Amino acid sequence: MTGTDPRISNGSAASAQSRKIVNLIKALDEALEEDSMNQTLDLIGDEALNRCLDLRTSLSTARSKIDASPSATSLREQRSHDFSNVPQNNPTASTFCITPWKSSQIPDTLPPLPKVFDPTLEESSFIHVGCGSGKPTDLNYERLEWVGDIYLELVATLLISQTFPNMGPGKASQLRERLVKNITLADLSRQYRFDERLRMPVPKFQSGPLEDKTKILGDIFEAYVAAVILSDPVNGFTRAAEWLKDLWGMLIIKDIIQEERNGLKLESPLWKLRGAVLSTEEASLSDVTVIPLNPKEHFQKLLGIRGVRIVYKDAGPEKKDPVSKMPVFTVGLYFTGLGEKEKMLGIGKAGSKKEAGFKAAEAAMANKKMMKYYMDKKKLVETQIQLEKDALVAQEGS
Repeated sequence: MTGTDPRISNGSAASAQSRKIVNLIKALDEALEEDSMNQTLDLIGDEALNRCLDLRTSLSTARSKIDASPSATSLREQRSHDFSNVPQNNPTASTFCITPWKSSQIPDTLPPLPKVFDPTLEESSFIHVGCGSGKPTDLNYERLEWVGDIYLELVATLLISQTFPNMGPGKASQLRERLVKNITLADLSRQYRFDERLRMPVPKFQSGPLEDKTKILGDIFEAYVAAVILSDPVNGFTRAAEWLKDLWGMLIIKDIIQEERNGLKLESPLWKLRGAVLSTEEASLSDVTVIPLNPKEHFQKLLGIRGVRIVYKDAGPEKKDPVSKMPVFTVGLYFTGLGEKEKMLGIGKAGSKKEAGFKAAEAAMANKKMMKYYMDKKKLVETQIQLEKDALVAQEGS
């Protein structure tokens, strides 16, 4: 009779505990969702809402401890052994070769062009379909740019996600669009003189409208990225990603510096969570990261109390960003309580109402003098509430 490894049994129990905690956190997240925060506040009040925020933080910490326990680690190792026959990807092409931008590492001048190791692929990056024989086997920049387009999206997404961990998907998509749009790529093509290497029917490029030229030069840039990667199966992806990282870093260095100065010191869970590949050391409690409160939750913790109502709503008409042409929303933080009624304490602008609300909360908290004034008033109210509770207890005991 074969006995059951007690480590695996304990690991299964730990896994079950972890799943229960995940379900609790999910339920709290839904209740505390930005769009329904005001409704939740109306139902349970400020004091209960603050307790919910504390509970969510405690649950996240508890789950991290369970997942880092020896029994849970043993279960992960067992599962890793069970699937050891699954083919592994080439580590040099892993997305984890991409690291966050750091302003100190961004070059001041145009980085050197990465080499394409296959001459046919390199030449094809600059050949228009109209210059070929029409055979299905002909290579041209249109075929290559279709592949390169996806690689650019991937690299930009990974860089933004790692460098700006607190940025919401909406704003992150806008930033990515700044990097991969045709105007940006066409300008980079000109800087590398790709337009001088272009082979296509002369009238089409020379006499075509500016929009067509921009599209063509953008496509050529994408095609060249694909050629770099496809010509070097071992290191091509890494070389292309490092080149793009330098190029794009020069374009958004102001955003990167601002994030380094003002951004939350948060390591995104996307880059901390792993499958069965974690070692015991990597899963140790020293690696546990407690997810911080977002700005709205932080403001709620600072000034939330019985009788206080915090509302985020439109504080101006929707506008368009002059550069990206994407919508820009203006949201205000309106405060009722502690002697105020519908007073706007902060205002924020962003590409989504959620992000604008975060900025409104950040703007309010940045006003240290104002926050101290209201926090002092909150302490007085809390003291009064406690005195009333003590008096009630004393009365019941007499």
